[in-house]
Amino acid sequence: MKLAYFPGCKINFYLKEYDLSFKSIMKKLSVELVELPFNCCGYPARDNDFEISLFSSIRNLAIAGQYNLDIITPCKCCYGQLQYASLQWKQLGDKTEDKNLKQKFNGLLARENLFWDGNTKIKHLLSFLYNAIGISQIQKRIKNRLPEKRVVTQYGCHALRPFSVTGFDNPHVPQIFEELINITGYKSVEWSKSTECCGNPILKRNRNLSLKILDSKLSAAIEAKADYICTACTHCQIQYSELEFQKECTKHNITPILFTQILDAAL
Repeated sequence: MKLAYFPGCKINFYLKEYDLSFKSIMKKLSVELVELPFNCCGYPARDNDFEISLFSSIRNLAIAGQYNLDIITPCKCCYGQLQYASLQWKQLGDKTEDKNLKQKFNGLLARENLFWDGNTKIKHLLSFLYNAIGISQIQKRIKNRLPEKRVVTQYGCHALRPFSVTGFDNPHVPQIFEELINITGYKSVEWSKSTECCGNPILKRNRNLSLKILDSKLSAAIEAKADYICTACTHCQIQYSELEFQKECTKHNITPILFTQILDAAL
């Protein structure tokens, strides 16, 4: 199986361990990753300029489409944005403004000999593992069942909501993440905040509120007697593990960990 790897802007600069462990598990599961000249997914521009945000995504989809490849990303923000852009593009209709926007975008793509036919699919790491590879197939490849540790899951907002766009998992009672963790030997435990925001999206706009959200989540994880908070989202892991927040994690005596590192160790 061959897929276009979309790391997003932050992984290679802030979470190289996410990149390395993601690539490692894909290799062990016989998935070939192709790295293409992608640009930003477009999410950071969405509130400021809808057209720039949408075109950024469509250009990425067109690049992958040029190679007849679907996209896989370990970043839930990128996943949500690319899914959103794909849906927005397909919903453009016969209104004059819609036709003008499509014509404008196609003209910009044509300058690079690109065109998007709408067929490129976007996959997030977790749903890909669960749906395309399958729990039973991954279990067969587990070589090092990990000693039991209690783990709470941080789902990340952009993959779960809105479900009509992402189609990732049940946004109210998701289960994909927990099932994937349990096959490694670690034990997923219930907690009250698995589907709540980590606070990272508002960090620059309202730092105090962001830290309050973080503190609330860490407190809830401790109440669940968790050893780790497990993430599969670039922004969530950064929120939990950046140096400026280390004092928060230390105070609560809990460690943030990437799911790819857990699965890689088990494989």
